Amino acid sequence: MRKLRLYTAVLFLLLVASVATCLGSGEAPRSPTSLIPEVSSTTPNYWCTWGAQNYAVDAATAQDAMNHSRLAADLTEERVFGENGWAKAFPKARKDLYILFDLGWDVPIGTVFDHVRWNLGSQVVSADKFPSCTGSPVERLRKLNALARRAGWRGAGIWIAAQAYGDGRDGAMLSQTAVERFFRERLRWSHQAGIGYWKIDYGSRNNPQFRRMVTRLSSQIAPELIVENARGSCPLNDVVCPWEEKLSSHDSGKFQTWGDGAVLNESVEIAAFSQAFRTYDITAQFSTETTLDRVAQTLAALAADAKARVILNCEDEPYIAAALGLSMGIMRHPRWMSGKDLGIEYDPRNFRQRIDEVTRAVRWQRIAPAFAAGGTRVSLDAKRLDDSWVFAKGETWADWVIGQRIIQGAPARVSRGMKLVEVSGSDAPFAISSRNPNGAVSVATLPRLDSNRGFFFPLADVALDLDTTGDPLGVFGRYRTLTLRLPQKGAQLRIVAQDLAGDSAEDITGMVEIRGNEIVIPGDVIDRVGRSAGEPGDVSDPGLVLRMY
Repeated sequence: MRKLRLYTAVLFLLLVASVATCLGSGEAPRSPTSLIPEVSSTTPNYWCTWGAQNYAVDAATAQDAMNHSRLAADLTEERVFGENGWAKAFPKARKDLYILFDLGWDVPIGTVFDHVRWNLGSQVVSADKFPSCTGSPVERLRKLNALARRAGWRGAGIWIAAQAYGDGRDGAMLSQTAVERFFRERLRWSHQAGIGYWKIDYGSRNNPQFRRMVTRLSSQIAPELIVENARGSCPLNDVVCPWEEKLSSHDSGKFQTWGDGAVLNESVEIAAFSQAFRTYDITAQFSTETTLDRVAQTLAALAADAKARVILNCEDEPYIAAALGLSMGIMRHPRWMSGKDLGIEYDPRNFRQRIDEVTRAVRWQRIAPAFAAGGTRVSLDAKRLDDSWVFAKGETWADWVIGQRIIQGAPARVSRGMKLVEVSGSDAPFAISSRNPNGAVSVATLPRLDSNRGFFFPLADVALDLDTTGDPLGVFGRYRTLTLRLPQKGAQLRIVAQDLAGDSAEDITGMVEIRGNEIVIPGDVIDRVGRSAGEPGDVSDPGLVLRMY
């Protein structure tokens, strides 16, 4: 009996050692069968309350999307942390995400500000909305942060007006000295309360000079705080909109030509001194095209500047973030109401049912965190893919484009730190890829939009070159086939893959074709494995991590 127990123990130790050899890569995996580390990602990702404030309250609120005073009133402790609160979403990704309290967290109940914006930006938690957050301004922020952490989130981030409280009252702007004094104090508050993220948005000083000042002061007073900047752009590239009528627009759908290059240049100017730079608002229909073009052109402009340590935030496009090494500002939420309930078609791709995409992208970034825009080569395809849509009433908050056929596009392929992938097929998706500084490689295909066909996802044969076989590979989107070209023959390799939303890997060696130094993975294998751990009813596109041994 003793010999049997000894024999069993030896076998167990050999098995553990074997699995560690196969699956280990510096950091121990979560379990003997998981490729995903347990430790949270260092990428400054967040979920933002703004989308829920719009679409998870009632039909009247959703149909009045430009009434910001009304939307600000919807941000309360009960809505966020109550029994059925918004904070209960994203259970597998929550610890990797800040919860970003958008416009309204510091606006007392009953405040109307749409035409008197000087009364925004106090940075004092509104205790009538968040009754648990009482005391001094620092104590209120500290309690707000504690609420977020107790709910399982990484911590609290906060929306910050691009102005000091009182700026513009009776038409009078505060002095520069007064503004600096105001932000020095508020930065100390956030530092003492442990607030992790500032999202600076619209206000009377929404300009590069103001943003540079706040970023500089933050580095002195709260160096651990991430300050996110942005250019307050219109939602469609190179299309005229009411608040930038003087900006030259050519209806080309190209970010690069918008304002004859002025929009791109100002974006690059702000991003170059920022810690995080958000590519800004879009329409739901063109989320992919508009965002990808902004990301591609900004990355290309910053690539040669090794001092540009900024992380680009591509907002609610998790697979763009995962494949290109960017951060996310997630807006979607499972509690969003349906278009039928609201009487508007605000969510044409059913983002409220695509929560697993967020989980997969966030957990991939535990393996391959976002990396700085500067110092990494960027390649853009000379070929662009242009998509189109005719907006009907109720399909967008950008009501000035209703009835118009709008074009938005982006480079067909984008890569960072590696060659462009090869794409073949009669109809092509967008195809993006990157090599992380730590060696991990990621690739994604992205869907298209056509005014006649609607949303569609063309399946293509995609091929990419790998320098090694030992680094993890993240695969996102849909494919006819994915071919991995290796530096040596792959006949002796074992291939393991795992849904990034799941907790266990599986051996797929027998499901792929190995031809010399090429491994061909069928698209249906990617679909099955990359969605195998999805939540019931979730319609997210696949996302998996693959390792070769």
